[in-house]
Amino acid sequence: MPIPYTYILLASTIISVVGTAPTLLSETARRYSWIAPLISMIILLIAPNTYLMAYVAFLVVIGVLGMVTLMRLNSPIRGVDYILVSIMIIATVLALYTSNLALTLLSLMLVSAPTYLLILVGDPSISIEVGVKYVVNMIIATVLFFVGAVIISSGPSLITYIIGFSLLLLGLSLEVGVAPMHEWVPDVFTAGNPIPVAIIASIAKIAPFIVAVKITLTTMGLYRVPPYYLAYIASAFAVISMFLGNIGALTSRESPRVLAYSSIANMGYVMAAFAAAIMGAQGMGITLGLALAGLLLQLFMNAVGKMGFFNTVFSRGNNAVSTWLISLAFIGTPPLLGFWSKLYIILALVYGNLAWLAILLVINSVISVPYYVRLARDLGTGWKGGLAEALIIVFTILVLSTTIPPSWLIHPIMNLINYLALTL
Repeated sequence: MPIPYTYILLASTIISVVGTAPTLLSETARRYSWIAPLISMIILLIAPNTYLMAYVAFLVVIGVLGMVTLMRLNSPIRGVDYILVSIMIIATVLALYTSNLALTLLSLMLVSAPTYLLILVGDPSISIEVGVKYVVNMIIATVLFFVGAVIISSGPSLITYIIGFSLLLLGLSLEVGVAPMHEWVPDVFTAGNPIPVAIIASIAKIAPFIVAVKITLTTMGLYRVPPYYLAYIASAFAVISMFLGNIGALTSRESPRVLAYSSIANMGYVMAAFAAAIMGAQGMGITLGLALAGLLLQLFMNAVGKMGFFNTVFSRGNNAVSTWLISLAFIGTPPLLGFWSKLYIILALVYGNLAWLAILLVINSVISVPYYVRLARDLGTGWKGGLAEALIIVFTILVLSTTIPPSWLIHPIMNLINYLALTL
C-alpha cells in the first residue's frame, strides 16, 4: 500500500526544520545548514501520482536553485533562509496535490509567510522600509483571498459567488502583482536586495495561482456557475496587467524596475490562462488541459527567468549569451520554454472562445521585444566566472530544455485532464 503523499510532505517538513536546527548552534556548523533542506526537497520526488511528477520535479529544481541563489548573499539568518525556501516548495507541492480546502489555503499561507522574512534580508536601511510595505500588502492580499475563498465555498447564490470570486481575484492579484493591484511591485523590486527579490519574483508566484485555480474549478462546477461571467472578470485583469506591465517596462530604464513591470506583464499572461481554464472547466477537455499546462509552464518560465535576471542584476552583469537566451525565451521565441507556455495559453484561449484575448496576448508579446532586447544588452556584459556564472548557465539550460518538446511537457496535458476529471 503506497504511503499517502501528505505523510511524505510532513516528513519532508520535519527533516528540513529539525535537521537544520543543530547546524545553527555554531558558526562553523552553519555552513552545512543547506543539507537538510536539500534532502527535504529531494524527498518530494517520491510522488505517487505520475501525472504531476514532472511538475513536482521542476518545482524541486527551482527550489534548489533558489537555495543556491541565497548562498550568494551574506545572510544574517543563514540556515533559516534555506528552511524558508524548502517550506515554500513543500507548500507549493501540497497546493498541487491536495483537494482539501483547509490544506489548500494553508499551503498559500506557508508560501506567503516566509517571504515576509526573506524580504528583510539585505541592507537594513533599505530592506525595512521595503519590507513593511511588502508585508502590509501581503496581509491584505491574504485576507481578501481567504474571504473570497470562504464565500465561494459556502454554497452561495450566483451574485454572492461572483462577489466572492472577485474578492479572491483581488487577493490573488495583490499577492502575485497583477494590475491594477500591482502598486507594490515596482518599489519592492527596485529597492529590495536582488537575491531575496529573486525568490519573491519566482517561487512565491506559483502556489497562489494553483490554489485559486483549484478552488475556482471545484466550486464553480459544484454550484453550476456559468463560466463566462468568471472568465470575463479574469480576462479584464489579464488585459490590464499585460498592457500596463509591458508599457511600464518599455518606458522604464533601471533594470530592476523593468523586471518588475515584466513580472506584472507575465502575471497577466498567467491570468489569461486562468480565464481559459475557467472556460474549459465544464467540458474537461483539451481547453482545460492546454490552459493548465500553459499556466504552469508560464509560471515556471517566470521563475527560471526572474531568478536568472536578478542573479545577473546582483552581479552587475553576466554571461551575454545566457542573458540573451533568457530574454528571447521571455519574448516567446521558438523553441524556448517561453514559446511553449504562450503557445498553450493561446491555443487554450482560442478553443475556449476567448480568441480576442489570444490576439491581445500576441500583441503584448510584440510590445515586450524592445525592452527585453535592452535588458539583454545592458545585463549581458561578458563572462565573469564563479557561482553566479554557474547559476546563469543552469537557468539557460532550463530555458533550452524544450528546444525539442520532451514527453514531460506534452503528456501531462491529457494526464492532467484525466486527473482533474477524477478529483474535481
